[in-house]
Amino acid sequence: MSNSKKTPVKSRWRLLVLLVLFLIILLQSIGLPAAAQTTVPAKSAPAQQALTAFDRKAALTQLANVLAQHYVLPEMAAQLSTALIQAEAAGTFNHLQSKAQLVDAVGDWLRVVGKDGHLGLELTQSYGEVTYIRHETDEKRRNNFAFEQLQILPGNIGYLKLNKFVQADEAFDVASQALQFLSRTDALIIDLRESAGGSPELVRYLLSHFVPADTLLWQLESRSTDQPEDVRAKVILQKQLQMPLYVLQSANQASAAEFFSYALQQQGRATVIGETSAGLAHYTGAMAVTDWLFVRIPLARPLFPKSGDNFEQRGVIPDLQIPAEQALQKALQLEQQRQAK
Repeated sequence: MSNSKKTPVKSRWRLLVLLVLFLIILLQSIGLPAAAQTTVPAKSAPAQQALTAFDRKAALTQLANVLAQHYVLPEMAAQLSTALIQAEAAGTFNHLQSKAQLVDAVGDWLRVVGKDGHLGLELTQSYGEVTYIRHETDEKRRNNFAFEQLQILPGNIGYLKLNKFVQADEAFDVASQALQFLSRTDALIIDLRESAGGSPELVRYLLSHFVPADTLLWQLESRSTDQPEDVRAKVILQKQLQMPLYVLQSANQASAAEFFSYALQQQGRATVIGETSAGLAHYTGAMAVTDWLFVRIPLARPLFPKSGDNFEQRGVIPDLQIPAEQALQKALQLEQQRQAK
Protein backbone atom coordinates (compact mmCIF):
# COMPACT_ATOMS: atom_id res chain seq x y z
CA MET A 1 0.00 0.00 0.00
CA SER A 2 1.31 3.46 -0.82
CA ASN A 3 0.82 6.79 0.94
CA SER A 4 0.70 10.39 -0.23
CA LYS A 5 4.47 10.93 0.09
CA LYS A 6 6.59 10.41 -3.00
CA THR A 7 9.05 7.54 -2.62
CA PRO A 8 12.58 7.82 -4.08
CA VAL A 9 11.71 5.14 -6.67
CA LYS A 10 8.60 6.98 -7.83
CA SER A 11 10.56 10.23 -7.98
CA ARG A 12 13.19 8.62 -10.22
CA TRP A 13 10.44 7.25 -12.48
CA ARG A 14 8.88 10.69 -12.77
CA LEU A 15 12.26 12.22 -13.63
CA LEU A 16 12.71 9.58 -16.35
CA VAL A 17 9.29 10.33 -17.79
CA LEU A 18 9.96 14.10 -17.74
CA LEU A 19 13.26 13.54 -19.56
CA VAL A 20 11.52 11.45 -22.23
CA LEU A 21 8.82 14.08 -22.69
CA PHE A 22 11.52 16.74 -23.08
CA LEU A 23 13.15 14.66 -25.82
CA ILE A 24 9.79 14.27 -27.55
CA ILE A 25 9.17 18.03 -27.49
CA LEU A 26 12.70 18.66 -28.77
CA LEU A 27 12.18 16.19 -31.62
CA GLN A 28 8.90 17.86 -32.56
CA SER A 29 10.58 21.28 -32.63
CA ILE A 30 13.30 20.14 -35.04
CA GLY A 31 10.83 19.41 -37.84
CA LEU A 32 11.38 17.42 -41.02
CA PRO A 33 13.55 18.36 -44.00
CA ALA A 34 11.42 19.36 -46.99
CA ALA A 35 12.71 16.43 -49.05
CA ALA A 36 11.73 13.97 -46.32
CA GLN A 37 8.12 15.08 -46.56
CA THR A 38 7.79 13.92 -50.14
CA THR A 39 7.92 10.16 -49.57
CA VAL A 40 5.96 8.51 -52.38
CA PRO A 41 3.51 5.88 -51.13
CA ALA A 42 3.48 2.42 -52.67
CA LYS A 43 1.26 2.28 -55.77
CA SER A 44 -0.76 -0.54 -54.26
CA ALA A 45 -1.67 1.44 -51.14
CA PRO A 46 -5.10 3.12 -51.18
CA ALA A 47 -4.96 6.91 -50.88
CA GLN A 48 -6.36 6.88 -47.35
CA GLN A 49 -3.71 4.32 -46.34
CA ALA A 50 -0.70 6.17 -47.79
CA LEU A 51 1.90 7.16 -45.21
CA THR A 52 4.07 10.24 -45.72
CA ALA A 53 7.27 10.76 -43.75
CA PHE A 54 5.53 13.63 -41.97
CA ASP A 55 2.62 11.38 -40.95
CA ARG A 56 4.99 8.67 -39.76
CA LYS A 57 7.11 10.99 -37.64
CA ALA A 58 4.08 12.74 -36.12
CA ALA A 59 2.45 9.41 -35.24
CA LEU A 60 5.57 7.89 -33.71
CA THR A 61 6.40 11.02 -31.75
CA GLN A 62 2.91 11.09 -30.27
CA LEU A 63 3.06 7.34 -29.64
CA ALA A 64 6.28 7.85 -27.66
CA ASN A 65 4.47 10.51 -25.65
CA VAL A 66 1.53 8.18 -24.86
CA LEU A 67 3.86 5.37 -23.81
CA ALA A 68 5.91 7.67 -21.56
CA GLN A 69 2.85 8.93 -19.73
CA HIS A 70 0.63 5.84 -19.52
CA TYR A 71 2.44 2.48 -19.89
CA VAL A 72 1.96 0.57 -16.63
CA LEU A 73 5.64 0.23 -15.67
CA PRO A 74 7.16 3.77 -15.49
CA GLU A 75 10.76 2.70 -15.97
CA MET A 76 9.91 0.58 -19.01
CA ALA A 77 7.68 3.39 -20.27
CA ALA A 78 10.65 5.75 -20.32
CA GLN A 79 12.89 3.15 -21.97
CA LEU A 80 10.33 2.29 -24.65
CA SER A 81 9.66 5.95 -25.46
CA THR A 82 13.34 6.82 -25.73
CA ALA A 83 14.06 3.74 -27.85
CA LEU A 84 11.16 4.59 -30.19
CA ILE A 85 12.40 8.16 -30.69
CA GLN A 86 15.92 6.90 -31.37
CA ALA A 87 14.68 4.23 -33.81
CA GLU A 88 12.67 6.80 -35.77
CA ALA A 89 15.62 9.21 -35.86
CA ALA A 90 17.87 6.38 -37.08
CA GLY A 91 15.55 5.66 -40.00
CA THR A 92 14.37 2.28 -38.75
CA PHE A 93 10.86 2.93 -40.06
CA ASN A 94 11.69 4.96 -43.20
CA HIS A 95 10.70 2.07 -45.47
CA LEU A 96 7.07 2.09 -44.32
CA GLN A 97 4.79 3.43 -47.05
CA SER A 98 1.31 2.73 -45.69
CA LYS A 99 -0.48 3.12 -42.39
CA ALA A 100 -1.21 -0.61 -42.34
CA GLN A 101 2.52 -1.32 -42.65
CA LEU A 102 3.21 1.00 -39.72
CA VAL A 103 0.65 -0.81 -37.57
CA ASP A 104 2.30 -4.18 -38.26
CA ALA A 105 5.96 -3.14 -38.16
CA VAL A 106 5.86 -0.79 -35.18
CA GLY A 107 3.50 -3.11 -33.30
CA ASP A 108 5.98 -5.96 -33.72
CA TRP A 109 8.83 -3.64 -32.68
CA LEU A 110 7.00 -2.61 -29.50
CA ARG A 111 6.31 -6.20 -28.48
CA VAL A 112 9.93 -7.24 -29.03
CA VAL A 113 11.57 -4.24 -27.34
CA GLY A 114 9.01 -4.03 -24.53
CA LYS A 115 8.80 -7.82 -24.11
CA ASP A 116 5.05 -7.35 -23.68
CA GLY A 117 2.68 -9.26 -25.95
CA HIS A 118 -0.20 -6.97 -24.99
CA LEU A 119 1.33 -3.96 -26.76
CA GLY A 120 -0.03 -3.32 -30.24
CA LEU A 121 -1.35 -0.80 -32.73
CA GLU A 122 -4.65 -0.66 -34.63
CA LEU A 123 -6.10 1.51 -37.39
CA THR A 124 -9.07 3.41 -35.98
CA GLN A 125 -10.96 3.15 -39.28
CA SER A 126 -10.83 -0.66 -39.04
CA TYR A 127 -12.78 -0.54 -35.78
CA GLY A 128 -14.76 2.68 -36.12
CA GLU A 129 -13.84 3.57 -32.56
CA VAL A 130 -11.00 3.41 -30.06
CA THR A 131 -11.76 0.34 -27.95
CA TYR A 132 -9.83 -2.10 -25.80
CA ILE A 133 -12.20 -4.88 -26.90
CA ARG A 134 -11.11 -6.76 -29.99
CA HIS A 135 -14.05 -7.27 -32.32
CA GLU A 136 -15.55 -10.72 -32.01
CA THR A 137 -16.43 -12.55 -35.19
CA ASP A 138 -19.95 -13.77 -35.81
CA GLU A 139 -18.56 -17.29 -35.82
CA LYS A 140 -17.31 -16.91 -32.24
CA ARG A 141 -20.71 -15.69 -31.14
CA ARG A 142 -22.46 -18.54 -32.92
CA ASN A 143 -20.08 -20.94 -31.23
CA ASN A 144 -21.73 -20.34 -27.84
CA PHE A 145 -19.39 -17.44 -26.95
CA ALA A 146 -16.40 -19.81 -27.04
CA PHE A 147 -17.92 -22.31 -24.59
CA GLU A 148 -17.14 -25.08 -27.04
CA GLN A 149 -17.87 -28.31 -25.17
CA LEU A 150 -19.80 -29.52 -22.11
CA GLN A 151 -19.70 -33.21 -21.22
CA ILE A 152 -20.25 -35.60 -18.35
CA LEU A 153 -17.48 -38.17 -18.68
CA PRO A 154 -17.41 -41.66 -17.13
CA GLY A 155 -17.04 -41.49 -13.35
CA ASN A 156 -19.34 -38.43 -13.23
CA ILE A 157 -16.43 -36.18 -14.23
CA GLY A 158 -17.48 -32.88 -15.77
CA TYR A 159 -15.62 -31.43 -18.75
CA LEU A 160 -15.79 -27.82 -19.97
CA LYS A 161 -13.78 -26.60 -22.96
CA LEU A 162 -13.56 -22.80 -23.08
CA ASN A 163 -11.65 -21.12 -25.91
CA LYS A 164 -11.97 -17.47 -24.88
CA PHE A 165 -13.38 -15.28 -22.14
CA VAL A 166 -15.58 -13.29 -24.52
CA GLN A 167 -16.45 -9.71 -23.58
CA ALA A 168 -20.24 -9.85 -23.99
CA ASP A 169 -23.20 -9.82 -21.62
CA GLU A 170 -24.53 -13.03 -23.16
CA ALA A 171 -21.30 -14.84 -22.27
CA PHE A 172 -22.13 -14.49 -18.56
CA ASP A 173 -25.47 -16.21 -19.16
CA VAL A 174 -23.80 -19.04 -21.04
CA ALA A 175 -21.21 -19.39 -18.25
CA SER A 176 -23.93 -19.63 -15.62
CA GLN A 177 -25.86 -22.25 -17.57
CA ALA A 178 -22.70 -24.27 -18.25
CA LEU A 179 -21.71 -24.39 -14.58
CA GLN A 180 -25.27 -25.20 -13.53
CA PHE A 181 -25.20 -28.17 -15.91
CA LEU A 182 -21.91 -29.35 -14.37
CA SER A 183 -22.76 -28.57 -10.76
CA ARG A 184 -23.59 -32.16 -9.74
CA THR A 185 -20.42 -33.78 -11.04
CA ASP A 186 -17.90 -35.34 -8.66
CA ALA A 187 -14.98 -33.50 -10.29
CA LEU A 188 -14.56 -30.89 -13.02
CA ILE A 189 -11.95 -30.53 -15.77
CA ILE A 190 -11.72 -27.07 -17.36
CA ASP A 191 -9.84 -27.14 -20.65
CA LEU A 192 -8.18 -23.81 -21.52
CA ARG A 193 -5.54 -25.19 -23.87
CA GLU A 194 -6.89 -23.19 -26.82
CA SER A 195 -7.97 -20.13 -24.86
CA ALA A 196 -6.51 -16.84 -26.09
CA GLY A 197 -7.63 -14.52 -23.31
CA GLY A 198 -10.43 -11.96 -23.20
CA SER A 199 -12.47 -10.39 -20.40
CA PRO A 200 -11.08 -10.22 -16.82
CA GLU A 201 -14.66 -9.63 -15.62
CA LEU A 202 -15.80 -12.97 -17.04
CA VAL A 203 -12.78 -14.57 -15.35
CA ARG A 204 -13.85 -13.01 -12.06
CA TYR A 205 -17.43 -14.19 -12.52
CA LEU A 206 -16.38 -17.78 -13.22
CA LEU A 207 -13.91 -17.83 -10.32
CA SER A 208 -16.69 -16.64 -8.02
CA HIS A 209 -18.39 -20.02 -8.44
CA PHE A 210 -15.39 -21.83 -6.91
CA VAL A 211 -14.28 -19.65 -3.97
CA PRO A 212 -16.24 -17.93 -1.18
CA ALA A 213 -17.80 -14.55 -1.96
CA ASP A 214 -15.52 -11.56 -1.27
CA THR A 215 -12.36 -13.68 -1.52
CA LEU A 216 -9.47 -11.44 -2.63
CA LEU A 217 -8.55 -12.72 -6.09
CA TRP A 218 -5.94 -10.11 -6.99
CA GLN A 219 -5.15 -6.42 -6.67
CA LEU A 220 -4.64 -3.97 -9.53
CA GLU A 221 -1.76 -1.50 -9.42
CA SER A 222 -1.65 1.39 -11.91
CA ARG A 223 0.01 4.77 -12.38
CA SER A 224 -3.33 6.56 -12.10
CA THR A 225 -4.00 5.52 -8.49
CA ASP A 226 -1.96 5.72 -5.29
CA GLN A 227 -3.37 2.51 -3.81
CA PRO A 228 -4.02 -0.89 -5.43
CA GLU A 229 -7.63 -1.76 -6.25
CA ASP A 230 -8.97 -5.00 -4.81
CA VAL A 231 -10.62 -7.49 -7.17
CA ARG A 232 -12.77 -9.83 -5.11
CA ALA A 233 -15.05 -12.77 -5.81
CA LYS A 234 -18.61 -11.69 -6.55
CA VAL A 235 -21.74 -12.74 -4.74
CA ILE A 236 -23.58 -15.12 -7.07
CA LEU A 237 -26.96 -16.80 -6.86
CA GLN A 238 -25.68 -20.29 -7.58
CA LYS A 239 -24.31 -22.50 -4.83
CA GLN A 240 -20.51 -22.49 -4.50
CA LEU A 241 -19.01 -25.46 -6.36
CA GLN A 242 -16.70 -27.52 -4.17
CA MET A 243 -15.77 -30.48 -6.35
CA PRO A 244 -12.07 -31.08 -7.20
CA LEU A 245 -10.91 -28.96 -10.13
CA TYR A 246 -8.36 -29.67 -12.84
CA VAL A 247 -7.32 -26.92 -15.27
CA LEU A 248 -5.63 -27.89 -18.54
CA GLN A 249 -3.31 -25.39 -20.18
CA SER A 250 -0.86 -25.02 -23.07
CA ALA A 251 2.07 -22.82 -23.98
CA ASN A 252 -0.26 -20.69 -26.15
CA GLN A 253 -2.73 -20.00 -23.37
CA ALA A 254 -2.66 -16.27 -22.70
CA SER A 255 -3.95 -13.33 -20.71
CA ALA A 256 -7.41 -13.82 -19.19
CA ALA A 257 -7.09 -17.60 -19.40
CA GLU A 258 -3.86 -17.33 -17.41
CA PHE A 259 -5.65 -15.24 -14.79
CA PHE A 260 -8.13 -18.08 -14.34
CA SER A 261 -5.45 -20.76 -13.91
CA TYR A 262 -3.20 -18.64 -11.70
CA ALA A 263 -5.98 -17.38 -9.41
CA LEU A 264 -7.24 -20.91 -8.74
CA GLN A 265 -3.68 -22.10 -8.21
CA GLN A 266 -3.01 -19.24 -5.78
CA GLN A 267 -6.16 -20.12 -3.84
CA GLY A 268 -5.12 -23.78 -3.67
CA ARG A 269 -8.38 -24.57 -5.43
CA ALA A 270 -7.24 -26.41 -8.59
CA THR A 271 -4.57 -28.68 -10.00
CA VAL A 272 -3.08 -27.10 -13.15
CA ILE A 273 -1.86 -29.61 -15.71
CA GLY A 274 0.01 -29.10 -19.00
CA GLU A 275 2.55 -26.57 -20.24
CA THR A 276 3.76 -23.22 -18.91
CA SER A 277 1.51 -20.54 -20.39
CA ALA A 278 2.44 -17.46 -22.44
CA GLY A 279 2.96 -14.94 -19.61
CA LEU A 280 0.71 -11.97 -20.43
CA ALA A 281 -0.53 -10.58 -17.13
CA HIS A 282 -1.18 -6.86 -17.67
CA TYR A 283 -4.62 -5.26 -17.97
CA THR A 284 -4.82 -3.61 -21.38
CA GLY A 285 -6.65 -0.44 -22.42
CA ALA A 286 -6.76 1.54 -25.65
CA MET A 287 -5.65 5.11 -26.26
CA ALA A 288 -5.83 7.31 -29.35
CA VAL A 289 -2.49 8.29 -30.87
CA THR A 290 -3.73 10.19 -33.93
CA ASP A 291 -7.08 10.47 -35.69
CA TRP A 292 -6.24 7.27 -37.59
CA LEU A 293 -4.16 5.28 -35.09
CA PHE A 294 -4.62 3.92 -31.59
CA VAL A 295 -2.47 1.82 -29.29
CA ARG A 296 -3.45 -1.13 -27.12
CA ILE A 297 -1.44 -0.43 -24.01
CA PRO A 298 -1.06 -2.15 -20.62
CA LEU A 299 -2.40 0.26 -17.98
CA ALA A 300 -2.43 -1.87 -14.81
CA ARG A 301 -0.71 -4.92 -13.39
CA PRO A 302 -2.22 -7.54 -11.07
CA LEU A 303 -0.73 -8.57 -7.75
CA PHE A 304 -1.92 -11.91 -6.39
CA PRO A 305 -2.25 -12.40 -2.63
CA LYS A 306 -0.11 -15.50 -2.18
CA SER A 307 2.83 -14.63 -4.45
CA GLY A 308 2.60 -10.83 -4.15
CA ASP A 309 3.41 -10.82 -7.85
CA ASN A 310 2.01 -12.13 -11.14
CA PHE A 311 2.95 -14.27 -14.15
CA GLU A 312 4.08 -11.54 -16.58
CA GLN A 313 6.87 -12.87 -18.86
CA ARG A 314 7.05 -16.05 -16.76
CA GLY A 315 3.73 -17.72 -17.49
CA VAL A 316 1.65 -19.87 -15.17
CA ILE A 317 3.77 -22.85 -14.18
CA PRO A 318 1.57 -25.97 -13.97
CA ASP A 319 1.48 -28.22 -10.92
CA LEU A 320 2.06 -31.14 -13.28
CA GLN A 321 4.14 -30.17 -16.30
CA ILE A 322 3.51 -32.44 -19.27
CA PRO A 323 2.84 -31.92 -23.02
CA ALA A 324 -0.50 -30.20 -23.53
CA GLU A 325 -1.90 -33.02 -25.67
CA GLN A 326 -1.50 -35.41 -22.71
CA ALA A 327 -3.12 -33.13 -20.12
CA LEU A 328 -6.70 -34.38 -20.41
CA GLN A 329 -5.73 -38.02 -20.05
CA LYS A 330 -3.57 -37.16 -17.03
CA ALA A 331 -6.42 -35.28 -15.35
CA LEU A 332 -8.77 -38.23 -15.88
CA GLN A 333 -6.15 -40.60 -14.49
CA LEU A 334 -5.64 -38.48 -11.37
CA GLU A 335 -9.38 -38.22 -10.71
CA GLN A 336 -9.93 -41.93 -11.23
CA GLN A 337 -7.14 -42.63 -8.73
CA ARG A 338 -8.75 -40.23 -6.24
CA GLN A 339 -12.14 -41.88 -6.61
CA ALA A 340 -10.62 -45.34 -6.18
CA LYS A 341 -9.23 -44.51 -2.72
